[in-house]
Formats: sequence, structure tokens, C-alpha cells
Amino acid sequence: MAMLAIVLAQPLSAQSAATVADSAHSPLRDRPSAMATPRFAALWTVTPAQFRRAWDSAYAVDREALEAMRATVSAQVMERELMRLRFRHVWGRTTWPFFHWRETDAPAVDSDPAVERLLRDLPVADPRWRTLPEHAELVAALVHERARRLLASDSALQRGDVQWLRAEFAAARALFGDAALLRHVTTQLITTHLDDNDARGIDSVRARWLSLGPDSLARHRVDSMITASTALRAGHVIEAYRQVDGVPLEIHVLRPTGGDTLGARPAMLWFHGGSGTTGSWSHSPGVVRALRSNGVAVVAVEFRTSSRFDVRADPYDDAVTAFHYVQHNAARLGVDAARIGVAGFSSGAGLALTLGTRGTAVVRPAPPPRLRAYPAAVIVTGACVAPAGPREDGYFRKMIQRAGGQPSDYSPIDLVAAGQPPTLFVHATRDEYCAFEDVQTFVALSRAVGNDVTLSAVDGATHFFGFYHRPGQEQMRNAIAQALAKWGWTGR
Repeated sequence: MAMLAIVLAQPLSAQSAATVADSAHSPLRDRPSAMATPRFAALWTVTPAQFRRAWDSAYAVDREALEAMRATVSAQVMERELMRLRFRHVWGRTTWPFFHWRETDAPAVDSDPAVERLLRDLPVADPRWRTLPEHAELVAALVHERARRLLASDSALQRGDVQWLRAEFAAARALFGDAALLRHVTTQLITTHLDDNDARGIDSVRARWLSLGPDSLARHRVDSMITASTALRAGHVIEAYRQVDGVPLEIHVLRPTGGDTLGARPAMLWFHGGSGTTGSWSHSPGVVRALRSNGVAVVAVEFRTSSRFDVRADPYDDAVTAFHYVQHNAARLGVDAARIGVAGFSSGAGLALTLGTRGTAVVRPAPPPRLRAYPAAVIVTGACVAPAGPREDGYFRKMIQRAGGQPSDYSPIDLVAAGQPPTLFVHATRDEYCAFEDVQTFVALSRAVGNDVTLSAVDGATHFFGFYHRPGQEQMRNAIAQALAKWGWTGR
């Protein structure tokens, strides 16, 4: 699942910070909110009627608490804080149907019919509120909802690359007649896409954005992000392993930086995270660096995400195709064909682990164990091992069923069998997205049938520990080095 972090009382800018100097240490700063993100998330699985009652009540509670502080703050501060609550309330009513669909087995996203009425009196186009985080979140939610409907109905948007970004641009044009607001919103859309993904496929969208007349600062920011993304492509082999709807999907062959760097090296295909929605081949919580420093070549795989290919995203098929491509071209790529493994983080870890349990044969349902071909080894961090289980959201089940499969055919914990490759899990004990207890169960089941499985538990850390938790980062590097040595991938 993806959670949107909201801090209702954070400073907004130098100017607005000055206006709230009188309340910098007041209860406004730290007041509890009935509409806080954890409370919103707790309502994802209730019925629409239950959510609306609960969310409207939460809004009323927050308004009442804020009104009680009126005598302690300036009128300007009070107006701004009330506006934040109004934007937050409508954001929840706009966004909840999508999260309800994603987190449950609801068959469709049923939009809230009251949102249009609530928007009539909301000053979304007023430039005074554009720096509010709640304004940005509401605008993003409105664009997402309109883009979702456009993608379902416009065949032109269903073809080619960056489908969601193109649909969001079309949605923004349809929603916002104010030119300044449209420039502001589309700038946010393109920078968010570049931050979450990379620059592949955005040339036509950039041209459309430039036609709106963004200021020089915005142009510099976007161009700098594109330049940085493009620079990552230099200095290594890039090949297209397949084409989808005329869009080439690439592998990036990154040679080792340490250990034995010569000749045909063992290799790991790398699958990035991003919930299957966003992400780029270059995103890694340190795993790629650790592999390369230990003499392992990394083949970073660009696979279909829903932000780029929407309903045509089939990352498992891409992963299998990329694996076969590397196998068949191992000598030319400088890879040891007998030692090609898979590695990944988060949703990418799920891909890697599925190849390590389901195998690399493109067969539906999964082939019997005696017919499966497996990668040589698996390294995963933040892997959801039971995506078809009751702990996980309904999105995985919907995507598999939409492709004509059964969730259990792609759920690693349901595919454990003897003869599967050596596997290293590096997993946080407090992972909030992929339960540590499920990983423990997987390890026990796999060991029971004779497989070589190692679990390095990062005590007290959470899902994204590889990006911020230094003890966990060091533990991950050590665990990877030890596993590679154990498997005979280093020192020869």
C-alpha cells in the first residue's frame, strides 16, 4: 500500500513562516488531527457510507478544536488553518474511493458523488493557498481521479509510454481554466513524475508543458532533473530486451567495481521497488552498490510500471523475458551463464522472489516443480512473500486476475518447493508493508523442504531502512557479502 504523509501544521514558506511566528510554539503546531493519515488509512476497508459519516465527523472535530483556539492566534492564521482543514476534508472524500478499491476486493472505483458539490465553494484557484500542502494534495487527487477515467475511455492514452502522465496533463487541462493554476499543477505533475521515475518517454509531455509558459525557475528545475536522469545512462552497456507497444524496454549492464572485475562475472538482475506503480532501473537502497563491490555484475531491468503503461503493465512477464535475454546473451554481455541470479527491493523483491519460486518458464498456471527453471540465486529486501494472503491489499489480486491468472500462482509462499535456489532475505522486523512474520514462515517452509535460505533480520527497522538506517545498511552489505561467499560467487 502507499501512504500519503501529511503534516498539518508544518511551515509553508519564509513568508508564511513569518505570519505564524506568534503561534510557532502554540498548540496549532502539534495539535492532534482527527483526519490524520493513520486514521484515514484505518477507514479504507469500511463501507462508503461508514467512511463518509466517519470522515465528516472527523472534519467537524478538527474544526471545533481549531475554533477553540481562535482567541490565541491572528485572524490570518485562523483563516489559513481553517482552509487547510477544508482542503484536507475534500481530499479525503476524493481519494478514499481509490484506496478502498485498492485495499479491498471492491470491483471498481466508485467516485464520491458529493465531491463536485463540495468543490463549488472551495477556492482551489485562489493563489493564496497554492503553497498549502493540503491544496497540493487535493489538486493531485482531483487530477488522478479525472486521469483514471480518461485512461479508461481514451484509446489514444492507452498506447505508448508515460500513459499516466499524459492522462494527468489532459485531466489538468480539463479541470483548471486558470492559466496560472494550470502552469502550477502541470509543473508539479512533471517534477513528481521525474522524481518518482526517470526521463524516459516524457519529451512530448515536456513540449506540452513548455507551451503553457512556465517561468525560468521551473524550466531550470525540470531541465536539471532531465539532465541528471540522462546522465545516469552514460558509461555502461544498454540494450533493449523487448518492445511493448513500440516502446523499447532496456537492461543496463553495470560491471563490478570491486573484487574480481575481469572476465565473465556472476550477475544479478536487479528489480527496483515502487509498488509496481513507479520507479526506475537506477533506484536501489544500496543493494546494487553492494553487489558490484563484491565482484558481481548487475543487470538493472527496466520493466513496465502502471505509471508508464497502466493496465498493460505486466512486470512478471518482463522479468522473465529479461532473464531469458541475459541467459541467451551471457557471453556477449560478459556474464557467467551458470551464475545468473535475481535481486530486488519491495515490489521488485516480489518479482525476484516469484522468479525464485515460480520459476522462469512463462506458463499459466505455474509449471510443476520438475519443469521449472530457476535463477541461480535470489537476494531480496522488503519482500512481500504472501501477496495473495489476508495481510496484503487487494491490488495484487486484481492485477493477476485481470491478466487471467490466479493470485496463488504468483504468491511465493504458496509456491515453495524443494530444489529452489539459495535465497537471502534482508528484512526489517517492523516492516509496515510486508510482514516480517510472513517472511519467517516462508523461511521455515523452504528450509523444511531442504532449500538453502538465510534470513538477516534488521531489528527495529522499517520497510525503507536501506535508504536511511545506517546500522541496517551495514548489516545488509555484510549479509550480501557473506551470502555471495557462501554461494561461491566471490573469490574465484
